[in-house]
This record gives sequence, structure tokens and C-alpha cells, in this order.
Amino acid sequence: MPMLYRIASILILIAITGCGRGENPGSGPFGPSKKSALLSPFAGEWTCDFEKTIEARQAAGTSDDEIEHLRKFSSDHPQFSQLHPDLNITGDVAVSPGIPSSEYRFFAMHQHGDKVCGKAWHHEDRFDPGDMSKCYVRLMLKEKDLHLEVRMQEGLPEEEDPDLKFLPPTESGSATDCDAENPSGPDWGEWTTYVFSRKQ
Repeated sequence: MPMLYRIASILILIAITGCGRGENPGSGPFGPSKKSALLSPFAGEWTCDFEKTIEARQAAGTSDDEIEHLRKFSSDHPQFSQLHPDLNITGDVAVSPGIPSSEYRFFAMHQHGDKVCGKAWHHEDRFDPGDMSKCYVRLMLKEKDLHLEVRMQEGLPEEEDPDLKFLPPTESGSATDCDAENPSGPDWGEWTTYVFSRKQ
């Protein structure tokens, strides 16, 4: 029952912020996007590049069987061959167009080596705020391409998750106290890499 109260609270938040159903990054469940100097290099519209994503995953150690499975699925189902929807990054929000329109709301972002690392709330449907997942994210520009690494937690967020109760600032934390490799809580998946090229 408490989780129902949490979902109801998020629905009230949407009513207050007044979300619409466009693809404007300012119209999602957390209200307008916030400016971020750390994330500004990634701003713009991006489209997922299948071949570059495959290359990046091979370099990261993805098995030949998994790569072959991805290629076969892409060949057999070309309508679903894009490994990740397009992204439009504005401030601390990355929105994917389409129906449903999905989003990442970045927070606790910090410089970590050559990557910007942190967390995000992810909505597969940004207008269904009760269905929300937590993830760790890493962003990096490499030869003008955006490399996005995502590590998703299965299921709904834990009710007592402090990041749910008090959303940290967009830019906070540090490489020293980053726990992306050993996150607390159950059911964390493996890192998944996507490579995007800027839309012309």
C-alpha cells in the first residue's frame, strides 16, 4: 500500500507541473529541464548507430553469440533494429521521441575520468510516472559520437530510496565516492553500451 501512496504523490507532482504530451524536454514528470554545464557538451539530437554500438560492445567483451543474436534479430525484424531510440538531450533531461516517449532524468552527475558519471530516473513512458526505473549512467564523447553506458535496476524503485525522497542536484557526488561499480540494493543489471551520432 505505501508504494501506491508514492505513485499517487508522483501523479500529483505531474498535475502541479502540468505535463503535456509533446517531446519538449521541459514537459516531463519532473518539470522543466535544468541547465548543467557538465552535461552541456552532450546537448542536441542523437540517433543510435547500430554498427558503432556493436563495435563498442565487442570491445567491451560482449560474446560473439550475443553479437550474432543482435545481428540476426536486426535482420529478421528491421522495424525493431534500432538498439536504442533517438535522444534529444537538453540540460539534465534526455528525451526519446515516439509513442511512448521515454526519458532519462540525470542527477548526481560528476566527472569520473574521461566520462561523466551519475544516475538517472528512467521512464519507458514519460507520461506514466508510476512505472519508473533507476539506473546508473556514463556519458562520453568519442570522435564526435556519444557513448552512453546504462546500468539498470530491475523493478520499481525502493520506497525508502533516498534518491527518490530527496532528488540530489544534477551535478553532485565525485569519482571518490561513486558507487556505480558496486551499487547498493538488489537486482542491478550489467552495463549496456549504446553509441549515438549527431543528427544532421
